[in-house]
Amino acid sequence: MRPLSVRARLTLFYSLMLTVVLAFFGFLFYKSLGLVIEQRLTADLRERAVFLTNHERVEDGGVQLVFNPNDREEAYLVHSAARYYQVFQLPSGVLLVQSQELELLGAQLSPDAVRSLARAQEFSDMQLENERLRFHNDVISKDNANSYLVRVGIPLTPADDAQRGFLRSLLFLVPVGVLLAAVAGWEMSRRALRPMKSLATAARQIDIEQLQERLPTRGAGDEVDEVAQAFNETLARLENSVGQMKQFTASISHELRTPLTTLRGEAEIALLEARSVDEYKLVLASQLEEFDKLSHMINQLLVLANAEAGEIEWTDQSVDLSDMIVSLVEQLEPVASVKGITMTTTAEPHVHVCGDASWIERVVLNLLDNAIKFTPDGGNVTVRMAAKGAEAALSVQDNGIGIPAEALPHIFERFYRAEPSRSKQIEGVGLGLALAQWIVEKHRGRITGESQLGKGSCFTVYLPLDHSPNL
Repeated sequence: MRPLSVRARLTLFYSLMLTVVLAFFGFLFYKSLGLVIEQRLTADLRERAVFLTNHERVEDGGVQLVFNPNDREEAYLVHSAARYYQVFQLPSGVLLVQSQELELLGAQLSPDAVRSLARAQEFSDMQLENERLRFHNDVISKDNANSYLVRVGIPLTPADDAQRGFLRSLLFLVPVGVLLAAVAGWEMSRRALRPMKSLATAARQIDIEQLQERLPTRGAGDEVDEVAQAFNETLARLENSVGQMKQFTASISHELRTPLTTLRGEAEIALLEARSVDEYKLVLASQLEEFDKLSHMINQLLVLANAEAGEIEWTDQSVDLSDMIVSLVEQLEPVASVKGITMTTTAEPHVHVCGDASWIERVVLNLLDNAIKFTPDGGNVTVRMAAKGAEAALSVQDNGIGIPAEALPHIFERFYRAEPSRSKQIEGVGLGLALAQWIVEKHRGRITGESQLGKGSCFTVYLPLDHSPNL
């Protein structure tokens, strides 16, 4: 079964909610109307009973209504109040007086019913064939021997008719109101969702070759604009990712072409003419160097791929960064001395960070290796490490060839090389800094780079301090 559209679901929801609200308040008003009408009728009935009490006299073994027949207003009021009027003798229950309306309606009470009403009930209802009445029951007596039950009634039919009329109106208006609300909700949903359809149409027109396109925003700052803005941000990230993939493809193609061309050229030259065993060994040794370069590059690519896939395991432990720096500098000093490079180390003792020692060591080695590679013979490499606030700051500075200003924003991108000319002279494939940045960020730190062309570079790594060894 095909699910309902958002427009249909919104309309259905609005209609159901309106039906529930109208039904609830309609029922509440219906009950309130009946209660108010009955309260008013009961109050009117009590007023009639009190009014007639002032005109009742117990005479000649019965109850008489006494009033001035010449006073038309008083006579009218007495006649109106006594329209539904009965007097019974107690305890026999004999009917003594009954108004003409009750006689015509056939309002009869048994002696037992009369005695029951006289004992307990001030008000009682009576359902007749064509009328429903409410009576006020009052017992009056002149002496202990003679007592009477006086009943004054009022019709409830008008109240019942008013309630039934309200109920009929309610049963008619609620469906009509819900239908009108459904039609209005359907139209309002269409108008409300129109911008979403426009966004969907615009989104369908964007493909992999048009990632620079963006969805239009109306400037209203509403939810639709938020969706469009979020989608545009996603498009920007996607455009950036696709751009990096394209650059990655072009860069790896370039990096692989050079060693493969070298390998092929050496193999072709070796096959042109017969050579001695030593000459073949030289060719194979040269090819092994190229194979090592390819293996190193592939290993770095695999590390980055596994890292992005979340397949690398980490061990969190306290790492003495001070001892690590001193040890690594001592290991690389022989390499630097071959080029006549002087390495200077200033490390604050007992600075600890939390992380994986082997991965942090890889970052430090990468920075030191880059500094040595890009520093001319006789240059200087300075390593500084100290605690600054809540972070450990490690900087590696050299006075080498430097990096152009336009290249600085891209130095942490994969395969990026600042100068194509020097990439032929210095080994590397442009993956080291990208990997170093990923490792540092995984350790909740950051890495920055500063450089001036011809004056050298300085890379600084900031990692959160681990105070647990000092506890």
